[in-house]
Amino acid sequence: MKREKSDEADRKSLIRKLMRERKKLIKKRKRMIKIAVNYITDFCSKELNSREEILSVLKEIEKTGFDIRYLLVESGEEICLHDIIDFVSSASEETVKEILRKVNEKLRKMDEAWEIAMQLEKRLNKDAPAGLETEIHSFSKLGRDLWGIKVTVGANTYLFWFEGTPDELAEVLLEERREQEKDIVKCPFCEESHLRAYAMKYLDRCSCGARIVCESARSGGWSPELEMLWNEGCSTLGIPVPLEWQKIHIDKFFENVKYVGRGTTNWRMWFVKEPWQLKKQKS
Repeated sequence: MKREKSDEADRKSLIRKLMRERKKLIKKRKRMIKIAVNYITDFCSKELNSREEILSVLKEIEKTGFDIRYLLVESGEEICLHDIIDFVSSASEETVKEILRKVNEKLRKMDEAWEIAMQLEKRLNKDAPAGLETEIHSFSKLGRDLWGIKVTVGANTYLFWFEGTPDELAEVLLEERREQEKDIVKCPFCEESHLRAYAMKYLDRCSCGARIVCESARSGGWSPELEMLWNEGCSTLGIPVPLEWQKIHIDKFFENVKYVGRGTTNWRMWFVKEPWQLKKQKS
């Protein structure tokens, strides 16, 4: 009797072990399919119809040297593009059909989303002032009335999720454009008015000859444009650049450099008019 109970316990333990292993394999298969679909749809825009076409796309990706690595949390195993190629090569016909179905479904959804994006862009650019054009860089439907978007409106680029209809999204972006339309900057040397976004994108100089300098990147007090101005000014006057120039307001140091703020953007802007002159110190 004891032997029978022991055998029964061993049998149940073996069954539980086999069930756990089966669940792990099912989870890994699902994850591998998902990774394969992501790889393919990131690089391929046409629907696929066979294992051979899937492998052809994956091998083209391999030639580019592009290889995002994924971590299977359950096992700690790292998956690379070569693993996906091996997986698809040896997959059952049922698995291949599932990959094809999911790839083609995702591509169709991406096409539908991009069509909405192009309609949005066309609507937003209708009657848009020069300098306040809208460009949608990426657009995806994440759920019902849930969108992921990267878009440039005028001088600013945004990456965000939006919950609402495309019409509601259009209104949010139009409101951003309206705010930038109000952002007018005056040349400190001649008082001529410029739409800030237009000046940032298209103008190098004011009609009076003053240069318009705007940041393209910034880290703390540093930007490549600000560093360029400090070097140019100090070199022209034959003086060393201050050691802590990043902490000094350049318009407080040079008479011919005028700061006009950031306005509705994230980037500082200056008007610069030669000749270079040091700021006169108040007595």
